[in-house]
Amino acid sequence: MSALPEAEETYRRMAYDTFARDLKLGFNLGFCRTFAVPEIARVLAATGRMTQHTRVRAKATGAMMYGLFEHGLDSEHGTETIAALDRLHAPYAIGDDAFRYVLACFDLAPMRWCADHAWRAPTDAERAASHTLYLGLADRMGIPEVPATWREFEAWMTDYERAHFAATPEGRALWQATRGMLADRVPGVLGPLAGAAADSLLDDRARQAFGARRPPALVRGATRAALRTRAWRGRRART
Repeated sequence: MSALPEAEETYRRMAYDTFARDLKLGFNLGFCRTFAVPEIARVLAATGRMTQHTRVRAKATGAMMYGLFEHGLDSEHGTETIAALDRLHAPYAIGDDAFRYVLACFDLAPMRWCADHAWRAPTDAERAASHTLYLGLADRMGIPEVPATWREFEAWMTDYERAHFAATPEGRALWQATRGMLADRVPGVLGPLAGAAADSLLDDRARQAFGARRPPALVRGATRAALRTRAWRGRRART
């Protein structure tokens, strides 16, 4: 496994070059996935920011994380950002498992998305670099017992979702507030199909937790075709 500075440099290349668009979309999907955990959904909904000022809140979260990617965890900027994250979470009673799950969504969901939809799949070395970065973040935020490898973390994440995903009013409200932003990122799907296109980006377990219907076959097919075309164009641009 790479040392942290090397892992940060690898992740920086992925975030700003290799998978720039896809990593961001995967990160957004990973964040939305946390809404399916009742404990997390209650905290996010309680502030009102995610449902009433969705784009502002999402942009702020993205800016904090991408600032960590750009500057590094132990830079002055990184230290200040991690302290700010700790302050944001301090008022809430959040269990270690919930913190670990959020970390898993940020670490693993972008890599899964890139594997399925980017111009190429991440290598094992790139996945390991992502996990090393997030292990470093866990250490600095005091999140204990994160599995040592990304494969072990994936197994832990799957087990956690089976045990904890559940439909709640908060989770449904959070998904309804954010699905439009995801629809905006799906190429080739417009107008009244946009919301259903966002639903088609979810797997069945998350869709059930959000109370979202399985989109019609036409919408699912159009979304898949648009994503395949985007990946093909990405490969052509790099050859």
